[in-house]
Amino acid sequence: MNKIQITKEISLLEQHKFPNCNSLLIEDDIVLMIDAGFGNELLKKFLQENRIDILITSHVHPDHVAGNSIISNLSSAKIFVPKQDLGLSQSLDKLKKKIGIKGESVENTWDIIIKNTVDFQGDTYGNENTYQDGYIFDLGKVKLKAIYAPGHSDGHYCFFAEDENLLFASDLGFDTFGPWYGYLDSNLSDYMNTLESIKNINIKKCLSSHFDNVIHDINIWLDRCFKIISNRENQIIRLLQKKPASIIELAKNQIIYKNIERLEWPMNEFVLFFEQNMLRQHLNLLLKSGKIKQENKNYFGA
Repeated sequence: MNKIQITKEISLLEQHKFPNCNSLLIEDDIVLMIDAGFGNELLKKFLQENRIDILITSHVHPDHVAGNSIISNLSSAKIFVPKQDLGLSQSLDKLKKKIGIKGESVENTWDIIIKNTVDFQGDTYGNENTYQDGYIFDLGKVKLKAIYAPGHSDGHYCFFAEDENLLFASDLGFDTFGPWYGYLDSNLSDYMNTLESIKNINIKKCLSSHFDNVIHDINIWLDRCFKIISNRENQIIRLLQKKPASIIELAKNQIIYKNIERLEWPMNEFVLFFEQNMLRQHLNLLLKSGKIKQENKNYFGA
């Protein structure tokens, strides 16, 4: 884990590659961390030498909450979760129902990867506090504002330190993969609206959950997100103009994930589930716009 100093009070605890994520650390009168996902063993060592007064979960995906129970057990930190995600980090069953895993054929595979790779067990721990859009965390010098940014998930938030002109974008898609909307509580239409709304904030510096450096021109990354979404859509349209296909058949083209066929079990089944869900998001929007049609399980060009 690499600590990147951004301002006197703010630093990035960099461990950006899945199954981990970066954490934002603000060492002010009140010490705050966003997302306990940089690795449970590293987190235990960190807590031996550092205090945390507040832990914010930006959204309840396993790679972002794997360390919540550790912080609850080894510190006196108050834990804040999005209003939309209350209780989900305390129960695997509740989380699986919300994101569309419970009862699906991929559930066993998901359990294996989330428990063994991400090391998230869904332990029950102390009371959670909630926050919502516009909530201000007053830490002393730094005032951190929660910005509701749905799309990646129903309870996804970004955070803006206005005086420092710094945005923590969480999983907005500012990383090498780009926008991700693979669970059933994801919403591609909301995602694009969120990206558009972020353009209206005057941001000079930006940090992301899965990128290892400071972003200085956020508009480049916003445009990149829109371009990736558009390219995926265009690929789907071209394929359906050539031949009708079901979601299962479309997924074989690896439009979203380019490496599914090279992955071994259980990761290939895990990723294929996300591929199909993200394709479904595109297909739903394309149907609404009249760019494609559907007959039974097959989709085809309009």
